[in-house]
Amino acid sequence: MTLTLTALSHAATVGTYNKPASHRALLARVSLQGQPAWQLVYSHPVPTLGEGQVLIKTSHVGLNPFDWQCLEYGLGVGPEGKVMGRDGAGVVVGTGIGVHRFSVGDRVWFCANSSLAGAGAFQEYSVHFATEVAHIPRNVSDDEAATLGTGLVTAGVVLFRTLDFPLDSLLGSSTSKKTDAPWILVWGGSGITGVYLIQLASILGYRVICAASPVNHSYVRSLGADVVVDRWGAPSELIESIRTATKDEVLLAIDNVGSATATTCKAVLQGSSRWRERHQFARGDIHSTPGRLVALAGSPREVPDADAVRQVESPRVSFSTTFYNHPQFSERLLDSLTRLLANGRLLPARVKAVTGGLKGIEPGLKELRNGLAPGGYKLVARLADTPYSDTGLRWS
Repeated sequence: MTLTLTALSHAATVGTYNKPASHRALLARVSLQGQPAWQLVYSHPVPTLGEGQVLIKTSHVGLNPFDWQCLEYGLGVGPEGKVMGRDGAGVVVGTGIGVHRFSVGDRVWFCANSSLAGAGAFQEYSVHFATEVAHIPRNVSDDEAATLGTGLVTAGVVLFRTLDFPLDSLLGSSTSKKTDAPWILVWGGSGITGVYLIQLASILGYRVICAASPVNHSYVRSLGADVVVDRWGAPSELIESIRTATKDEVLLAIDNVGSATATTCKAVLQGSSRWRERHQFARGDIHSTPGRLVALAGSPREVPDADAVRQVESPRVSFSTTFYNHPQFSERLLDSLTRLLANGRLLPARVKAVTGGLKGIEPGLKELRNGLAPGGYKLVARLADTPYSDTGLRWS
């Protein structure tokens, strides 16, 4: 089927493109007894392109913990089939009225808005608001671009909205850190969000102390981490190591793992008057600059503060009030990240290919769910590898 979209007055010029009547898609639903939760269908309706949107033919999708968590906890998924998936890369095949930033044929990556109908990544064609899509630079492959999505956008929202760093400083930053630069603690540095947090914080000039598994220590150092500790160590020993390395001056921390590690981060941020006295450092003032903890995977428990030298704030992260439907920020953020990728200052995460295209997503998500996926790698499926078959047209 060939469709032509006609621009109105000063709206962007749009082209003619081929839109199939149906396509392949992986649907998810809350599993009923004896029935599968995932089903690959071969005749799913292609989403309808709306004003201000782009239609993307997806080449690669990245797997995200959020994808299995939605099913496990019933987040936005019911008994009816729904296309899930957040992270993808592909090519623009259609532009809606009012779209100026993209043309048919542009290579792009996206972090899908799960509240937008037709945006799910686990299908061959999807629609997205143009203000929430980014160009892929020539030096980045499609499978690498599929690693960006949620991890990179989350890192950007945390740094430039939750912690309120000025976005302009990202492109104007020096390529070298000062020896007395402030510290930022990233827990779970080899997770995909951690991979991008380390790089962006380093570009901003921060010294990064990172907790990661030993097998990933050399990798996170290559991304810009200045000090790396073993995330599997005893919390008391890790806190001691971090205080020694930073002279108890960590004021910012981001946790990507869970409630227990967020609690450790909070203890680090509170500081310790006894530790300072033992090491002959000034105690500091509890009413001075507070520490700030961004807990992405679980809230911290209460930490005794009788020994603390500072208070700790825990600002909340929100995509809906910062990135989605907020084009003034989303466009500036994505354009800045594109420039960093193009000049090689920001590197995509490492790729681990998932075989079978859309059919390989369910076993790939089981790897993530069971902690079997290697740290520092994004599981990526190439949709062209999806087997052609006339089976699986409906749930059994």
